Amino acid sequence: MRILIPTDFSELSKVAIKYAVDMSKDLEIELKLLHVIDTSAPSRARVGSNKLQEAIKASSERAMKELLASIEKDNTHQIDISYEITSGTSIGKYVETTALKNDIDIVCIGTKGASGLKKILFGSNAASIIENSSIPVLTIPEFARYKGIKNMVYSSDFYNLEKELDLIIPFAKLMDAWIQILHIDKADEGFEGDLQQKEKSLIKDFSYQKIKMTELKINSVVLGINKFVADVDADMVIMFTHHTNFLEKVFQKSVTQNTAFQTRIPLFTFQKEV
Repeated sequence: MRILIPTDFSELSKVAIKYAVDMSKDLEIELKLLHVIDTSAPSRARVGSNKLQEAIKASSERAMKELLASIEKDNTHQIDISYEITSGTSIGKYVETTALKNDIDIVCIGTKGASGLKKILFGSNAASIIENSSIPVLTIPEFARYKGIKNMVYSSDFYNLEKELDLIIPFAKLMDAWIQILHIDKADEGFEGDLQQKEKSLIKDFSYQKIKMTELKINSVVLGINKFVADVDADMVIMFTHHTNFLEKVFQKSVTQNTAFQTRIPLFTFQKEV
């Protein structure tokens, strides 16, 4: 599995790197680090830009070498890791281009905890990556620690269940994880049919035994997801989205409810078909 991690060498970006490195103890993983030098500075700041860019590039190369050395020092197992340093004005664009060029399976980014959540998680860079990536994005909160992936909560409206499961199953199989499919029943808009029968049918169709379906009667999708995540002790939450508005609602609500979701549970987002 190939994982791309954008890094600005901050402690926050190291959160994603540590999680992926720890995951590589259990799975065969190739890591690629990407650093994008921001060239969107005002014109006055670009005076003598050639020399300035050369100095910034050299500084970035040194920081990357130091980062690679620290990863190697902190880990005893062999890690397949490479890097790329480029320049541009849109990190979202370069993440997507680099991911497609290198046949990346997952883009992995680190996020801040409750205090600065809205600003950092849904700031321009993270939002741009989540919204524009055609490749699944794994978002790692600052206090998340990899301890294996046993339970993946997949929040579904059931509209594209089979298509979406088709994308999730390969990752679940790699991790030998349970896919806990959660449907929130608001105002009696529940699943029309036999849930247990549907569960058996999915297990058979996908040749994967670790599929469990649950319907939760609750008025708020946000509260429902947070409650279920706690109930099953989830290691990861999966959502399909084409915008970050709903994700922001989920995380902001979990802050007020004082749950661990926003600070400890990785979020795995896929592009939803529109």
